[in-house]
Amino acid sequence: MIQSQYITIPASLLPQLEAWGQLTTKLFGELRRQTGLPPAGTPKSQAWFWTKEWQAGEREADEALAQGKYVEFDNIEDAIAELHRHV
Repeated sequence: MIQSQYITIPASLLPQLEAWGQLTTKLFGELRRQTGLPPAGTPKSQAWFWTKEWQAGEREADEALAQGKYVEFDNIEDAIAELHRHV
């Protein structure tokens, strides 16, 4: 026979437990990111976004934006014309 035992956690510990939970979530999220795994709960149809290759491209794009290496267009036609210039 299995006996269940319950303990009472003092309310004064709840902020520390919450902080520990947040830290644990952040740590495992970072481990998943560094190993190329999608965040927990990510649908399989979106797993491609979390591959190392795609994330490297995301970082490259973020760096280009931060350095001002982008072009703005007033309308979609000009944007499409610019894309066609590179084909």
